[in-house]
Amino acid sequence: MAILAAGGIYKNQKQKLTGGVFLSALAAQHTYSDVYLHTNFSSEENGLTAELKEMLRQSGVTHSSAQTVSAAYGIISDDEFTVNSNVYETFNPKAKYLQQLDKIILTTDIGERDFRYILNFARKRKLEIIVFSCGEYIPQVSDEDLIILDDSGIPNYHHYLNEIKSILTEREFISSTPAKNRQIPETGLRKSVKMFIQLLILALGLLLLFAGGFKLLESISSDSETFEADVDWSQEVMHDDCSTVETCTNLGDSYLSDLREYVDLQDEPHIFFENRTRTTFVNYEIEDFEITGSDVKNPLPFGDEETFKSMWHVFQQVFPNHYIEDVNEYRLFSDGEGNTAAYVTIKDDGTVLAMDVRDNTHKATQYRNLIHEFGHIYSLPIEDFDEACDSTDISCIKEGTIIAKHADRFWSQYDESWLENSDKSRFQLEGFYNNNVTDFYVPYQATNVKEDYAITFMKFITEKIPSNSSQLRDVKVQSMYEDAELVALRVDILKSFVQLEKERAT
Repeated sequence: MAILAAGGIYKNQKQKLTGGVFLSALAAQHTYSDVYLHTNFSSEENGLTAELKEMLRQSGVTHSSAQTVSAAYGIISDDEFTVNSNVYETFNPKAKYLQQLDKIILTTDIGERDFRYILNFARKRKLEIIVFSCGEYIPQVSDEDLIILDDSGIPNYHHYLNEIKSILTEREFISSTPAKNRQIPETGLRKSVKMFIQLLILALGLLLLFAGGFKLLESISSDSETFEADVDWSQEVMHDDCSTVETCTNLGDSYLSDLREYVDLQDEPHIFFENRTRTTFVNYEIEDFEITGSDVKNPLPFGDEETFKSMWHVFQQVFPNHYIEDVNEYRLFSDGEGNTAAYVTIKDDGTVLAMDVRDNTHKATQYRNLIHEFGHIYSLPIEDFDEACDSTDISCIKEGTIIAKHADRFWSQYDESWLENSDKSRFQLEGFYNNNVTDFYVPYQATNVKEDYAITFMKFITEKIPSNSSQLRDVKVQSMYEDAELVALRVDILKSFVQLEKERAT
């Protein structure tokens, strides 16, 4: 038997945490069953998060089932609250711990979509549920499963802990008496140490067993094609703030470190995949890098235009204008979450930058997508393609161009049938990726050489050089440091992101 408690986390006016999350501790203190937690911890308030996690662990809650998001905790006062971190959708219906559940406790101070996902999960598996609400929103739940504590709309669950305990006891979710000497979940460090010792013992045995095999594989693969980058760290770079590849790389890394004070570009939110017909909402005219007109095709599914127009302002402010001067249209669209996050269309008469409104609400994801699309614009100027094509079809690429060189250097070892995979099935693409797993960071990168370059470019901008790796995917990133122009561009982009975040913080 196991219980899942799902509740939000809010910070009150005394800078103390409160919210439905504390129902998990209440439950764990009065049952010997495993109690798992669904909530969104904040990576931006590490001190409060660490204290909360330890309190929950000492109460018996397994909080490793919860997620961490790059957002501050919600704020609660006597008459209003903001959701902040609680709005992110992080429930993963495929998580292994869910198979153990037979009871679920929900509060309505978590994001409404996550609430619905958990509720549907419980209904499909016929799990026993109980929902406590302070009127934040009223879910579609049977009267016997819904307990309305008050209708204030403020998540004041801490005011009703005794009442909640009585109801949970009556419904036989928990016992009326504390669970003495209940098992306390291990800390992450202790788990890691135990696993490390086990793996070390296993590794020692395998090392002896396979030493001969590794030698054999080494001899077999010695004739295979190898890839290396040749970075001249003393190469001159034309930049006002640094003069060599080495000094400019270090400067870019320092900006990357500064940027982490505002946003972690490696932060990955949970993605809910959904299929929708691609719908264009608004087309904006761009002239001299400014929005000068708009054509509304369909109403936005949520939010407002100003919020989504800000993505263009970020793009225009961060990336050097002489690279994006051909962009004459900015488009808001969506094909559902988890599909096409953004795209560019590059033709003789101009370039369209399109952003999916559902896939770009998370700041780190939005920034990575903007960098990715700029990588396309940088590497696919229309003059690099045969004039008769008026497109960036790879079959029209001219010799000696950025993409042609990238293809010759890093794709020549593949059979020609795999040079363009956008028309292949998902299973074919994943098969190609799995057969060349160290060549690409993600399956989508294996779509074609254009996506390979864009994702490599995004990694080049957002991470430090993977200098000690010989895997092809990392060699591609290393190779970008051979180009002084790219090294200078990395400095400019990261510096602009830092300046943007500093301006927003003031």
